[in-house]
Amino acid sequence: MIWLSALGHHGEPADPALLEWIGHRLDELISFGPLTVVIVLGLVIVGMPAALVAWYWLVRRRHDQG
Repeated sequence: MIWLSALGHHGEPADPALLEWIGHRLDELISFGPLTVVIVLGLVIVGMPAALVAWYWLVRRRHDQG
């Protein structure tokens, strides 16, 4: 019977009504504009690999000196 339970689910990856509700709540809590969100996410996406490369260079420099 567990195989038949899959027929009761919709084809969406998540419930669209729930995602809309979550989006509205986040907009109320954060209240940033879309451009601000894009800039912050862009900085995070670019900043994390840059921080890893900087950490690698720092560790390598310390290893070469010591």
